[in-house]
Amino acid sequence: MNVVMVVEDDPDVREATGLLLEDAGYEVLAAENTAQALSIVQARQDIDVIFTDVNLREDRNGIELAHEIKARGSRACFVVVSGDLGWSDTPLGEDMRFLAKPYGRRSLLEVVGEACSRARRP
Repeated sequence: MNVVMVVEDDPDVREATGLLLEDAGYEVLAAENTAQALSIVQARQDIDVIFTDVNLREDRNGIELAHEIKARGSRACFVVVSGDLGWSDTPLGEDMRFLAKPYGRRSLLEVVGEACSRARRP
């Protein structure tokens, strides 16, 4: 079973996204902020995909969080999401994909499935 961590400060979006992913067969870990996300990543080395909002209303945005997690040696791939389409042109690492909000079930599962495939590559 693939493990996906959802980092989202809006509890309704975090819960809805988590439920969609769980219904599709993923193990879902949830974090409401960057501090929780970093703590979970430290405890769980088996995370395949980190699905993070860009605008986390904290000291780091989701892209900065992704870079920090990678610098700590995580093998996870990233899906960064935002309703602010200005982020869609931001250069991302090859292990990152952008998904615009609002996203539907189909696009969510498609981008997470593709990220899981990339995470499994040696």
